[in-house]
Amino acid sequence: MSKNKVLDNALSIIDKYIRLNHKDISRKIYAETGFCDQDFNKFISVCSSGALTLRSYIRKRRLYFAVCDMISNHDKTLAFIAQEYGYSDQSAFTRAVKAEYGEAPAELRKAKKEIPDNRLSLENYISNSSRLDSIIERLGADNLSNTDWQYFETFIHATDELGFDTSTCCLISELSERLSIPFGHLLEQCFEMAIENNQYDEFHPDEKTEFMMDLGIEGDEELQELCQHYNCRWYDLTFIQVTIYRLGIDSEDELDKIWKYYDCKWKLGDPYPVTHQMVQDYRSKHK
Repeated sequence: MSKNKVLDNALSIIDKYIRLNHKDISRKIYAETGFCDQDFNKFISVCSSGALTLRSYIRKRRLYFAVCDMISNHDKTLAFIAQEYGYSDQSAFTRAVKAEYGEAPAELRKAKKEIPDNRLSLENYISNSSRLDSIIERLGADNLSNTDWQYFETFIHATDELGFDTSTCCLISELSERLSIPFGHLLEQCFEMAIENNQYDEFHPDEKTEFMMDLGIEGDEELQELCQHYNCRWYDLTFIQVTIYRLGIDSEDELDKIWKYYDCKWKLGDPYPVTHQMVQDYRSKHK
């Protein structure tokens, strides 16, 4: 499968299953392409000059579909759309819309604005003029040498951690080959020079912070506790897991029983209806 077809296939899978969570979408991609989320995370990071990761791309794509749905279907409430597309509540959806489009959901809906399609396109980023292109060309055929992988990893580090764009990295790569200086070493030197000359912009969108806000996680300490409790990475956590952990509930099954016992009703944006006291009362009556 060519590089374009590998990427296009993965992007189509993302669009098709956009209402699923990140983990389930990653599984769909692997099942249909044979590439795991880590492979595509690197691929998308390089193709977008370090501006996107697989998770951030899915998040932007999810928001695009949610906003288009909101504008096209006035009968759907904002709370319903937020729930349908996996936001923890209506306020989380509203924050995401304002951050991305600069306007509140109600304003976009009222104006019936046409939202630009943000689907990733390989041709928008690759200029077919560097060693990177030949590596990406062979990525689809799983035909990379160890040296190529090391170069690729260094390139990812430069875009993700150092903040260089793809064009800058390609220029530094060409210079490193001419001077016979290791690519990674020259990147680090250029980074230090950029800092010394105040040319480095330290602002980068914090993906983890946005994720924590969406799930209502209050800080790094609680995030670490949740990851240890569920033995998972932070990006695999769900809103239900956070809720169960905070209430001291043993499982989703027990939470479901408590909901049914109290006949709980909940509208997104309202306080969560189950409390610690309700959990204790339920357990005392069902020993």
